Amino acid sequence: MGESPYAFIVSGDFATLSELYYRFHKGPEIIRLFTLLRGIMERYGGIGSMVEHYYEGDLRKAVWAARADLIGSSDDLLFFFPKEAPASPFKRWSLYARWMVRRDAIDFGLWKFVGKRDLVVPLDANIFKIGRCLGWTDQKTQNWKAACQITDELKKHCPEDPLEYDFFLCHVVGIGGGCNGARNGDCVKGCLLHEI
Repeated sequence: MGESPYAFIVSGDFATLSELYYRFHKGPEIIRLFTLLRGIMERYGGIGSMVEHYYEGDLRKAVWAARADLIGSSDDLLFFFPKEAPASPFKRWSLYARWMVRRDAIDFGLWKFVGKRDLVVPLDANIFKIGRCLGWTDQKTQNWKAACQITDELKKHCPEDPLEYDFFLCHVVGIGGGCNGARNGDCVKGCLLHEI
């Protein structure tokens, strides 16, 4: 990509990506993603402007509308631009929105059209286990309802910025603390939240 990812994307010369792979995604799909990103840059100026174009208070609906408009009914690029699925926890986009909306040492705070209070926790396995352990969700699987229930509990502590605690919960309590999602004697010994 060189020194400017933006210049690389708008150039449209993605041949160098043909041998690249990322997790389950190989060169051809990565090239399709970059081609789509180029189209987004040309049409909207960037991902933020694209989301803002479709945003009416619900990030999921904005992304689904953008997908329908840009990709149609194809199953292409589902990992990056999911189709409408109301039960999906929407983790990747919720995390991306956190980075783009909040501003601190971790998050960029570039999007001004979404309020911090409107963000929903990026529901990964760690946050889900913590939420189950603390009784913040009654859901048995990671889904949108669980993400919203956990976010509502976090709003009780910080209504204007419920995701203020997301990084701490995920990385210190979840990953660092080894939360397994069930309260027991072993859990209480090492858990920073055992008194909650």
